[in-house]
Amino acid sequence: MPARLNITLRQMRAFVEAYRLRNLTHAADALHVTQSAMSALIRQFEEELGVRLFERTPRVLRPNRAADDAFRQVESILESIAALGEDMRDRAEQVERVLAFSCAPALSSAVIPTVLAAFKRENPDVKTVMYDAGDASLIQRVLTEDVEFSIGFFEHEPEAVSREALVIDHLCAVCSKDSPLAAMERVTWHDLMEQPIINLSKGLQVQQLVSEAMANAGRAYRPAYEISFIHTALALAAQGFGIVVIPGYLVRGNPHTTSLVAKKLHDPDIERSLLVHTRQGHVLSAPAETFLQMLRDHLAQLV
Repeated sequence: MPARLNITLRQMRAFVEAYRLRNLTHAADALHVTQSAMSALIRQFEEELGVRLFERTPRVLRPNRAADDAFRQVESILESIAALGEDMRDRAEQVERVLAFSCAPALSSAVIPTVLAAFKRENPDVKTVMYDAGDASLIQRVLTEDVEFSIGFFEHEPEAVSREALVIDHLCAVCSKDSPLAAMERVTWHDLMEQPIINLSKGLQVQQLVSEAMANAGRAYRPAYEISFIHTALALAAQGFGIVVIPGYLVRGNPHTTSLVAKKLHDPDIERSLLVHTRQGHVLSAPAETFLQMLRDHLAQLV
């Protein structure tokens, strides 16, 4: 098995300058090192290669045929390294110009557009990419690096994904302003006993929480409506058809639901935090950090 070389970039750059200038002093000046340091770098390079590259005279370094061959290869290596550095800098700059994330549809139609509009006003040069989809797809886009982070309500994810609470909120009874619940100072789960419930059958994963809370309050959970999309559920609630149980910020931060009221449910209070999910060990880009902080600030005003 051939011996492994332990050649440094400084040694290769020193060799290239010495080869081109044919003078140790001039080569040292070009690299901003002392003549003794330049001489040491050339000597170390030759020792690693196991071959002498220059014939030395008091005034001139004269490359030999081995140096001619080495120069072509080393120059190619240094050009490749320079291209690598430029490519990585371009990639880093591109990351700093893109905000890519995914979020639950309930968010993409509520609080996210407001914050995203403010972000774009302050960062017009940043390209924004947003996906809305079901929970499994949201996590998958994080794992495949299509997005930097995902925002949702789900709490179970692969070990490769970490999560952090953006805001801590609670389940609320969302009703029309004309509903008797809207006028109540404190609403409990027991107060929902005689109210028609509009159930969201997918996306928010609150059905089990609602079912258990209603059972504890003394009522079997039999929704009056089974709805797939939050827009439909909220539209029904706005017309007085029933109550939707969701986290409060989905209504308080939604400019399209001005005819609805979100009343926090008590006895028990059920926390339903909004979570941001990232790959384990991933360091968020500056646009992502900025956007998430703006989102935190916005949500803090709604809770």
